[in-house]
Amino acid sequence: MASARRIPRTLIRLALPVLSLTSAAAGAQADAPLRTLPAQVQADVAAIAEHLSSVQEPAPVLDCDKAVENARWGVDTMLEVSGKNLRSGYLSQAAYDAATPALEALLAVLTVQDCQAATGARRDFYQCMSSDYNHVYACGKAHPFEP
Repeated sequence: MASARRIPRTLIRLALPVLSLTSAAAGAQADAPLRTLPAQVQADVAAIAEHLSSVQEPAPVLDCDKAVENARWGVDTMLEVSGKNLRSGYLSQAAYDAATPALEALLAVLTVQDCQAATGARRDFYQCMSSDYNHVYACGKAHPFEP
């Protein structure tokens, strides 16, 4: 059971600094000053992060082409945003370095063939990702699987 929880913990660790900049994070370099967001922006980011962490359409029809496209787009976006947050000083190099390998590992397994062969929680993840309304973070949290 512990290994089944690895993906959501990884996604949570990755998504929180990427999706939720509600508190100051270390700068891109150890000696860089902390960057903070204004209170209203923090509130907006928290609301968006809450929305993205919830499955919006719980039981779409499984469509492997769409599921893989949506999941890969979501992971690519998380990688891109975390890079931007690193360069802007909202994410530390250490946090970025800790998060990136897990996202890249997930990206490597997200294929149409994997979806077609998937069973159990892995199939449920792909079914969840078949909806354009669901985010990869929410589906990974709801349907954990080992990559």
